[in-house]
Amino acid sequence: MAGKAKRKLDYAGWSTDIFDNDTKIDKLLDAQGWIGFGIYFFLCQKAFGSDGYFYKWGFDDCASTARKMGGGVGSGTVKETVDYCLHIGLFNKRLFDEWGVLTSKGIQRSYWAVAKSRRDKAVAKELWILKESECDGVVFVPLNSDMSETNSNSSATNYDMSATNDTVVKGSVVNSIYIAHSDESRDTESLDQFYESIWKLYPVKKGKGQVSKTKKKVLQRIGYEHIKRCIDRFVADMEDSNRDKKYWMHGSTFFNGGYVDYLDENFTNDVKKNIAVPEEQQDEEEIVGDDWWKY
Repeated sequence: MAGKAKRKLDYAGWSTDIFDNDTKIDKLLDAQGWIGFGIYFFLCQKAFGSDGYFYKWGFDDCASTARKMGGGVGSGTVKETVDYCLHIGLFNKRLFDEWGVLTSKGIQRSYWAVAKSRRDKAVAKELWILKESECDGVVFVPLNSDMSETNSNSSATNYDMSATNDTVVKGSVVNSIYIAHSDESRDTESLDQFYESIWKLYPVKKGKGQVSKTKKKVLQRIGYEHIKRCIDRFVADMEDSNRDKKYWMHGSTFFNGGYVDYLDENFTNDVKKNIAVPEEQQDEEEIVGDDWWKY
């Protein structure tokens, strides 16, 4: 009987050395603890169990995710964890922002390890981030198209673990099924262009090179218009208090965190007039490394 091709996975393997060689997992555990890792694991499994290589999810789903997980997990913790996973590259931020999905190269490699043996190898071109050289035979279709109709009985829908005991030891098959360890972040050129655009807005142009890549990514996530409002509020605040411009925050100080009091969620018309001007600080060590998972 013909029907819609099955895309979900019935099984997804985890690398046995996930806690030994993955700096992103180390960062997640350090920042969010085991609860954060549990949230990440839960969402990865939801991706495998739904569309196979992505999970339709948005921050409006935080409460539902928390309820399903139980164990005292709150919606605020879910939001904070997902936001951090997007920040360090455990989930692909571009696809989350553009399409409202959670995915990564690791998730897609895990999916392809199974899907490559299926008759139907269609994936949404807009959501697929693996190179074609990694997925020979893949068929790209538009995201909103009906992923091709095939005989589901002919698809290899289950990963037969009993037949791969030797390959688990040798690491030739199962160890290739890793979970979401690596992802594409916004390219450096785009990030630098964004930083240049907001730097031009700030009146005290000192310390331009003292803003780390990590801080720039945070600023980019906040967005140009929001940062512009922060700068406008800061300038108005300084002028209203008649503060001499030589005592205004340097650009590096502002973009390294001085803007926080002027964000939409923090700013009020009752701004304190005697804001201490923080001293210039050296650039912080980036928490996001360039040593992506190699597989």
